[in-house]
Amino acid sequence: MQRQFYLKFQLIVIGIFLLLTQAAFAFDFERDVASKFFWTKSYKKAHPAPVNNMPKTMQEYYRAVNKAAAQNIDIPSPKFEKDSKLVDLPDPSLLLMKYNNPPGLQEINLNDLKKKKQIKSTGVVSPGFDKMVYSTIFYYPSTRTAGSELYLMNLDIEKDLMERIERAHINEGRKTIYRSQMDSLDLDVQKTLTVIDWSADGKKIAFKEKVSYTPDGLWRTNLLVYNLETGKIKELSEVREAIQYYWRENHNLYLKDYRWDIYPIGWDALNPERIIVFAYAATGEKPKYLGAWSIDFYGDRAMLMSLTDTNFQVSQNGSCLKTQLQN
Repeated sequence: MQRQFYLKFQLIVIGIFLLLTQAAFAFDFERDVASKFFWTKSYKKAHPAPVNNMPKTMQEYYRAVNKAAAQNIDIPSPKFEKDSKLVDLPDPSLLLMKYNNPPGLQEINLNDLKKKKQIKSTGVVSPGFDKMVYSTIFYYPSTRTAGSELYLMNLDIEKDLMERIERAHINEGRKTIYRSQMDSLDLDVQKTLTVIDWSADGKKIAFKEKVSYTPDGLWRTNLLVYNLETGKIKELSEVREAIQYYWRENHNLYLKDYRWDIYPIGWDALNPERIIVFAYAATGEKPKYLGAWSIDFYGDRAMLMSLTDTNFQVSQNGSCLKTQLQN
């Protein structure tokens, strides 16, 4: 009887030992294995995340500065360790370069227009380096329209060439020579003005007016010339009329039924009184070339130059400042 009791006692002790061992094993598993892979509460408690006391916003920074000043204590300052892989950028410099180069490809970057509500084009200096012309484009969110003004200003010829251009104050001494869409109440219409180039004698400025409609995109491009001697603007609509007439009479193609446009290239180097334009019709993936045309700045006579060739000599008369990185 006593022997049986002793055996039962031993079995109870062994059972308790096994239970304690299993509990200990379970505890070790959570601490050493599960906590590392499953991010348990015990692991979080044993391995607290590092605390970042640096200010996250400028408001927090200024609050910390004021608090530190009141308590006369230091606040943590950011540290920057230069990475050996970082490459120092060369300093940018301004160079005077020809404006209409390549010919006909000068456009105004309108990507930030809706955000900034106003952007300026590149200032184009006359061949005599005594005048500058540029445009400003304005965006009106309430009507989803854009208007533009073209300005002309005199440069201080007593200054060095680069200095007179760099220090040209855009808002001083300028005069408006043309305004587009500034007073119109039409919705969704945008009109922008872009300088094409000065004439070789510095007495005329060719520029283009792009008219677009939000749902349909670009409508048309108008070619205009400002004559400094007369102070008048001439819209050279005759070149568009000549192109439509030619294709209607010779090829029975009514361009008014299609989306087509002109692309002013610049002043003709062989005939300084004429401006060269290319014309294209939208015909799917590849536009149809409608020929190279030219027109005199009076608007008296438009002329077909070629239906196939695009290689013509275009003068580059105006200059502008461009940023270039120097090694």
